Amino acid sequence: MAESADLSTAIATELAKQIPIKDAYNDALKPGAKQVGMLVEDLTKVILLGLAPVQFVAALQDRYRVFLDTSVRRVPEVDRVIPAQQILGPVLEGIKYEPEDSPISEMFSQLLSSSMDKSRVQNAHPAFSQIVRQLSQDEATLLNSMWQLLKEESRSYRQQFTQAFDGKTATFSNAEMELDEVPRHILVFPENVEFYGQHLHALGITAFFDSAKQEPLWDDGTTGNDVIDYGRAQTGVRVFKELRFTDVGRKFMAAVSPPT
Repeated sequence: MAESADLSTAIATELAKQIPIKDAYNDALKPGAKQVGMLVEDLTKVILLGLAPVQFVAALQDRYRVFLDTSVRRVPEVDRVIPAQQILGPVLEGIKYEPEDSPISEMFSQLLSSSMDKSRVQNAHPAFSQIVRQLSQDEATLLNSMWQLLKEESRSYRQQFTQAFDGKTATFSNAEMELDEVPRHILVFPENVEFYGQHLHALGITAFFDSAKQEPLWDDGTTGNDVIDYGRAQTGVRVFKELRFTDVGRKFMAAVSPPT
């Protein structure tokens, strides 16, 4: 852990010495920004110049070169700015541990592109690189699927289940799923879905929200509150949920996903 922190600090320190990043980052939001219109080769060279004093093995240097080239090329030339060191350093540290074709590596690349794009830089918060580093491949896959559904159909994954009610203890238990749209089939470890949901909630990215009012279940087989009959006993409840992005989650996905 200390070694990783030291490397990220070294990267950021050298970039701060070599590149006027603070001005470029601030200017990105202003008309006539000074650091726009840089060619792929020029911007990549400037970044690599900042990394030059930091020692890397040859394979990692090549990985950085390819990664930077890919991230820069997806940004329109007229919108290119030098990325903030608070994002670039942690991103380059993060990809050391990721295969080139992993969904997490792609998130890092898109985040770096956002930080170099004058039209998207407002989405590139420095905290997002740390969030990406805490994701598993399954969690990244799930987030990408949720984001695609939201963009294409303007909705979230739904769950509907019932729970038994014990009138003596006034407790609910034994949830039985009636509808579950969470795409477990696309995950490597589908049995971890509940854990992934808790972890993503802890990161502040997603949460299960009530999508409709709960329906009480009665002992005569009826549901709902339309007819109140005090002679009936409640045996359970039907619950309606949706797995949605929080406001932070939407901002995060806008920064680590391809622009729409």
